[in-house]
Amino acid sequence: MRRKIPVTLTAEEVGKIIAQPNKRVPTGLRNKAILSFIWDSGARVSDVINLKPGNINIAKKEVIIKGGKGGVDRNLSFSDYTGELLKKYKEARPKGNYFFCTLEGKKLDRVYLYAMIRRYAKRIGITKKIGLHTLRHSFALKFYKDSGHDLIRLQKILGHKNINTTEIYCYMDSTDVKEGLEAYYNKRDSKDKNIGDRIKALEKEIQSLKADM
Repeated sequence: MRRKIPVTLTAEEVGKIIAQPNKRVPTGLRNKAILSFIWDSGARVSDVINLKPGNINIAKKEVIIKGGKGGVDRNLSFSDYTGELLKKYKEARPKGNYFFCTLEGKKLDRVYLYAMIRRYAKRIGITKKIGLHTLRHSFALKFYKDSGHDLIRLQKILGHKNINTTEIYCYMDSTDVKEGLEAYYNKRDSKDKNIGDRIKALEKEIQSLKADM
């Protein structure tokens, strides 16, 4: 079955989107914090809307995701910049069961969040069809490249049960495929004699995917 290559944004494009919300108003501060948090951590949209106040430690720059997709628990980190946004939002947020919430303290709607990022993207001339999940893909691709193709760590951060799901980021640039998979197998201390065949198969699939793009 053919894998669909996800849409991603450059770091510059993400930065411009995060700059759009007006942090002087409550919803703008919240939206900016959400965008920055996903870009820093690779969190899912479901992680964001279900996050409880007791599962975020701003001082330690740590978020505990409880019962994420597939029942996988994981810890996520964020930057000092995001930490400052979260701190300001925490001081201004309405009381409610969810950390990121509406002005009435209720759970955020997924559809609203997707419309929100598309609105900000349109302002700066981004015509790609994107959603909030695009930031997660963009984070993952950047982490994959910056970490020296560390698929194992990326798998844990993203909360993928199967490494095959994480391998999609090898597909984003065919020059990374061999390096990425060899790094994964070496770190796993695998004696898999079929790695060469696996890499060739992935490279062939990439060429097929690119031909369809």
